[in-house]
Amino acid sequence: MASMSRAENIVGNWLKSVPHLPRGGQKWVAENAWWIVLIGVIASAIAVLIGISAIFAYMAWVGNIPAYSYYVTSPYGPGWIIGSIVSLLFSILIVILLATAITPLKTLKKKGWDRLFLVLIADAVSVVVGSILSFSILGFIFGLIFGAIGLAISAYFTYEIRSYFGTAKVAHAKK
Repeated sequence: MASMSRAENIVGNWLKSVPHLPRGGQKWVAENAWWIVLIGVIASAIAVLIGISAIFAYMAWVGNIPAYSYYVTSPYGPGWIIGSIVSLLFSILIVILLATAITPLKTLKKKGWDRLFLVLIADAVSVVVGSILSFSILGFIFGLIFGAIGLAISAYFTYEIRSYFGTAKVAHAKK
């Protein structure tokens, strides 16, 4: 728990100098984060189911091609399946973390914000692993660049509402 608190403070220090949302905007996002996350969980769960279906459809298609056929090669290499399965596992983890954050976010508990922070960490690991599993230099570079942009935006909004949740609220009031 102490290492998570340290990581939380490190990321918080990175975001100190960025412009902040007005207090009213921060409060609105904090109070409504639970239903925003709920919509994200529903959309992500649908995407996970579509991803599972796509993987099974691809495997069935490749499995039905005879080796002596004219269409002996598949359009995607074996790395595509590995990358897709790893990405799917990260997506399932993130959906579970977000789903468990809804109730604490609704009551503005620190536990809800901590789950959002864990989602940031899982997403960061997912970006790095996904970039490595792209098996190409351009895929690696663009995966890291666009992943970092997405993580920066997510971290910004997550830290903008930090003071409205649990113990961080008390620490903010003392300053």
